[in-house]
Amino acid sequence: MRGATRDGALILLTLVVALPRLAAAYPNGTGEYVTDAGPFCAGCHSSRQESQLREMPKEHAAQQLVDGKHVATITKGSAPYDKLSEPDRATLIAQIRAVDTATTITLDAPKTVKAGAALTVTAKAHGGAGPVVGVMLLDADLRYQARTPAAAGWMISGAPAVTGPDGKPQTTWTDKRAAGLAKNLNYVMVYGMKGDAVAGTYGDATVAYALQAPSKPGDYTLAAALLYGTEKACPLATVKRIGFDLPLGGFAGASGRVLFTAPRTVTVMP
Repeated sequence: MRGATRDGALILLTLVVALPRLAAAYPNGTGEYVTDAGPFCAGCHSSRQESQLREMPKEHAAQQLVDGKHVATITKGSAPYDKLSEPDRATLIAQIRAVDTATTITLDAPKTVKAGAALTVTAKAHGGAGPVVGVMLLDADLRYQARTPAAAGWMISGAPAVTGPDGKPQTTWTDKRAAGLAKNLNYVMVYGMKGDAVAGTYGDATVAYALQAPSKPGDYTLAAALLYGTEKACPLATVKRIGFDLPLGGFAGASGRVLFTAPRTVTVMP
């Protein structure tokens, strides 16, 4: 019995030590996962578009959308939003909707390309609360089923070229790859983004992907996805901590978003 108590105390101590690390990391993005990624990784995020869940039952899609997964919790005053008065909750919802309205992602891609030829496609992101956003290049606009373009025959031939909100090239993310590993990722985090729902100001970033087209002619689709937060752009939902801020909803809350571009069809010619 004494051994079990000692083991339990050790487990509790481990959790206490680990939780601050988790709390610091998740609200600022997947800071440790410097690899290819899919939008399914953002399980706690809310979906901006019902179309990204079109293969799922309607009731499931409704539960994943912004109103059902995030806004409803604020409206009800459920914890941790019970700290806010009803007027403050209404103000917060209005500010969150302003962040969503302002936040966009687009993808520029050619309509045709020769098989095996080199090309560049560019994702342009605007908005989000910051301090980071995540940008992915994918083969489709489905939250649970999109894959890296390599699965369809595209090859990402080099490190994504990121231009940060200051207009300067940024290699912060790809520099975190372990020595000897290739940097031709489909996913990057862009640093230095800052959104302010009250002032109506937001950051911009671009991510250019160097690709080699598939060897087999045909029609292929490409899409970009944007992962971003909302609450840290709103004073009522920003929890101050030493060295970083947290969203009021917590690191596993639904204040994050998944937003897709419309799929772009690229015809690969012989």
